[in-house]
Amino acid sequence: MTKKIRVALWVIVMTILMCTLVGCGSDNVNSEVVCPEVSSAEEREAESVEETAVEEVVETTAAEPASEQTVEISEESSATKATEEPVATEASEESSTESEMSIQPDVPAEANGRLIVIDAGHQAKGNSEKEPIGPGASEMKAKVASGTRGCVSGLYEYELTLMVSEKLCQELQNRGYEVMMVRTTHDVNISNAERAQVANEAGADAFIRIHANGSENTSVNGVETLCQTAANPYNAVYYTDSKNLSEQVLDGIINATGAKKRRVVETDTMSGINWCQIPVTIVEMGFMSNETEDALMATEDYQWQLARGMADGIDAYMDGR
Repeated sequence: MTKKIRVALWVIVMTILMCTLVGCGSDNVNSEVVCPEVSSAEEREAESVEETAVEEVVETTAAEPASEQTVEISEESSATKATEEPVATEASEESSTESEMSIQPDVPAEANGRLIVIDAGHQAKGNSEKEPIGPGASEMKAKVASGTRGCVSGLYEYELTLMVSEKLCQELQNRGYEVMMVRTTHDVNISNAERAQVANEAGADAFIRIHANGSENTSVNGVETLCQTAANPYNAVYYTDSKNLSEQVLDGIINATGAKKRRVVETDTMSGINWCQIPVTIVEMGFMSNETEDALMATEDYQWQLARGMADGIDAYMDGR
């Protein structure tokens, strides 16, 4: 046996052995990853053989079968993708649809051209600095109080008000309203007068201020809303609209939740009302000092009931304008 033949046979044996070890041609192997490595090994072996005849033997006995296998595997992979992709797409679309429905169950309505500004009452830290109770007033009042806290839930009022405000925002958007939130985080420092001015500058159709109540009498419960009096020295011109808004929102909440209906409180002591130059209402959703009501308000389901009730009231108010 000549030296050339022995070298050629040795190269062939080594090539076959390497393919066996790395699994070249196996259906479970990604040909794009494995086969290039095999080709590189063959090239290195071929370079060590000087005779052209040996290189030709190596190429015909080792390289060509590997190339054929690569083509077959690639075509099989393409065929599999062609049959599987439509199924995967349908599953993906169904999953996406289910996800969207779970997050936002209602389809947003066509824009109705109405802007609602929502103020989630209070903030993480109150501000005891003083500001005029109304435009040009000599009477001063703390810029923003710290609010109350749930006797059972442990929630701070500023936490609860933002939870409900976010739900109301989504509910109103689903009904075609444009919505602006005065705050979307707890770490702010916005006075009551400044909150009203946000709504004024936006030209809102209504300003909804969301709060929760507290009382030393833990048996007290129920929902109430607040607006200015007909004799308010700062914005009496908006009394009729504010009173109507307050009544409609109160009725909407009672119908949606079954909570105890208290009343519409008329007062000129609220800076956040006095500074308004648009229809405004303060919603006192319930008493955080009452165990039953506090526990209810801490639940997602009841918060949605409150939000939908408020939205119903806003709808009724807008329909009557």
